[in-house]
Amino acid sequence: MPKIYDTPPQYIADEINKLRIRLDTTIPGKQDDNILIATWNIRAFGKLTSKWVAEPKDSPKRVFAFLTLYYRNN
Repeated sequence: MPKIYDTPPQYIADEINKLRIRLDTTIPGKQDDNILIATWNIRAFGKLTSKWVAEPKDSPKRVFAFLTLYYRNN
């Protein structure tokens, strides 16, 4: 069974890189005259399916691929 700190499969790494590029081009950088605010629903954050990609029968649908950006940057 994979772990969150394992190296993701190449297709997941490719999607993460595409997302990083898109975020860098669409979200404004922090300036002295702006503030960046992010929110999320943390109610079910503790639940995770230990896979890189969810299958139709999996619950919850949150998988390692969704959390990799955070863990790779911290």
